[in-house]
Amino acid sequence: MTFDLFLDFSSPLSVVPIVVNAGAALGPMLIAPITTFFGILFKPSALIALLRRKPWLPVPVIAIGVLLYFLCAWLFAPTPAGASARNNKPSGVANPSIRIPEGDKDWTSLALRYIRKEQNASKTSGIKPINEFNPEEGMWVLTAPAVSDDLVFMGASIQDAADFIGQLYAVDRKTWKQVWKLEKFRNEDLHAFFSSPVLSPDKKYLIIGQGLHADKDCSLICVEAATGAPKWSVKTPLHIESSPAVWKDMVVVGAGAIEDANHKPMGDPGYVFAVEISTGKELWKHAINDPECSPAIAPDGTIYIGAGFNGNAVVALRPDTDEELKAKNLSRELWRVPAPYPITGSVTLAGDLVLVGGGSSDFVNVAPVPAGIVMALDAKTGAIKWQAKTEDSVLGQIIVKNNVAYCPVLSGNIQAIDMTNGKTLWLKPVSGRSQVKAGLAISNDTLFAVTADGFLALLKTADGSLIEKHPLNAPGKTSKEGLNVSAPTINGQDLYLGTQTSGLRHFQLIQPK
Repeated sequence: MTFDLFLDFSSPLSVVPIVVNAGAALGPMLIAPITTFFGILFKPSALIALLRRKPWLPVPVIAIGVLLYFLCAWLFAPTPAGASARNNKPSGVANPSIRIPEGDKDWTSLALRYIRKEQNASKTSGIKPINEFNPEEGMWVLTAPAVSDDLVFMGASIQDAADFIGQLYAVDRKTWKQVWKLEKFRNEDLHAFFSSPVLSPDKKYLIIGQGLHADKDCSLICVEAATGAPKWSVKTPLHIESSPAVWKDMVVVGAGAIEDANHKPMGDPGYVFAVEISTGKELWKHAINDPECSPAIAPDGTIYIGAGFNGNAVVALRPDTDEELKAKNLSRELWRVPAPYPITGSVTLAGDLVLVGGGSSDFVNVAPVPAGIVMALDAKTGAIKWQAKTEDSVLGQIIVKNNVAYCPVLSGNIQAIDMTNGKTLWLKPVSGRSQVKAGLAISNDTLFAVTADGFLALLKTADGSLIEKHPLNAPGKTSKEGLNVSAPTINGQDLYLGTQTSGLRHFQLIQPK
């Protein structure tokens, strides 16, 4: 999966630079450091974390603090008594009988809380919002949550004054309290997370890749699910935006290329590698250009993954070690099938078919001529069973139910495709012209889709008609970057979802009475 956005000095999130008008950009460029400074200065936890990483920072911080002190003293010097009396006019006073509960800092959040409570009490179907977990200012949860019996796990990306950092969380499903938080792995700061966490088959370990698109020297890490204690890490010179896939005691993931403005690799073009979960030993790696989509593993261990930019292919790999393959006189690749576009969408297995999506656009940059594809291939041979054109790239995971494939299209549509012949059954927008970058979820006859600008929409699987829509953004905060890219995770009657501006969200599915 490719995640592309230039936001900071080295633009840690982008494949292709976003070029803007210099005059329009100058103001935000000057204001951003100032607002970031105040955000850090008045948030002790963020300030402490930043100082740990940048021990030289106290000197300029103290200097700025002294300057601000004298500036404020001048601006807010006492006014003469006469002038004070003339200017002292009565102002509106809030009703003293209405008190804001402790913890509610403004009337907007309080009002929204009461509105939500009233809505939840009256709902008889659909979903209702239950909990939010958003412990850090500026937290982006770009990962799809992983869920165990007792915990919900998420990786977060947080921008401080210097760069993007990563944090890994476990939240109690019943109390919605933080169980553990990981900021460092054996004394090294975590890179930001785009890769989604997965649990080992026995649910003892949590595994996740690190890095955004410009990051290098990232690692695949494994921690104890119950405590967050580090178990092992395997470093790559590249980054890991691909989400891991597990099979028995093996985890497989793609390491994507670091690219220039023309999508050309600057160094290693990418590879897929496998690690033994119990020991952290790297079992094998295999060169594939830009494998940033999330792989899928069949019951027999065959691995399916897409090749992204400069690759344009779907590849099936054998899971055996190099020694085992040599003894059998077999190659790593079972088959490789060219694709008309980079394959960046997560792989979906449906019976004896492999479904993949791709296209000419990425997560931030729409191609001059947008186009996309959904391909269905025979899992054993790689033979193409059918191909369906889409208006733009398919970046999120495809969901299959009752012989219908539901595909999130970047243009903002959900495209329902007949699995028998690849014909489009219906094509419906989710929320106006807002893009759809995240994968889909399904429960009974309801599809759950996330729009890039921050809405969770419920659609009927029969025809794509809208059932209801829920805002995801925090009050007063928009998602101007359009990075609500976390796919919903459904566990029983609970739906968990990462957001760009309001952290981790928890909804409850309501069955019609």
